[in-house]
Amino acid sequence: MLNPRSLSIPLVALSLASAHPAHAQQPQPYYYTEYSEQWYGWQNLAVDVPLLTTFVIAQTHGQDTFALGTMGAFVVGSPIVHLAHHRVPPAVLSGFSHLLLPLGGYALLRPVVGEIAPSSSKDTQIAAAVSITSLAALSLDVLWLAYDQTESEVRFESRARWIPHIALTTHSASLGWQF
Repeated sequence: MLNPRSLSIPLVALSLASAHPAHAQQPQPYYYTEYSEQWYGWQNLAVDVPLLTTFVIAQTHGQDTFALGTMGAFVVGSPIVHLAHHRVPPAVLSGFSHLLLPLGGYALLRPVVGEIAPSSSKDTQIAAAVSITSLAALSLDVLWLAYDQTESEVRFESRARWIPHIALTTHSASLGWQF
């Protein structure tokens, strides 16, 4: 008669031999979007500061036509920088601020400068009033509008820390983990 214990060892060996080797489940990659900002205000400064300086020099020396031309370049300079960075809303806001703030300085601040410095010439008063409000437009550009926003997708793959292994031979079976 067959002993049940004598059958259990071959059955266990047979089940181990027929078992598929263990495979660790591969981890799924993880994606996330990273946003970053890069300041390009130095480009606005490189355009606007020489133009504003040229305007002040030309206006104080009575060169009204040349001063008006540099202010025209001042109005479109920074918006062109924003458009070069493919940023249309900041370009529009920059254009309006570079146009309206100097005009407001001419209309509203020039009489105040005339009261403060009555002995200065009319050209100097215009240069002072327009340059003060133009600096406000330049500050708006450099401090708030001149940022490029970039977006990049980052792929992160985590690896399993423990990988199980099963090895079967004719005389033995082993179970282990790879770290």
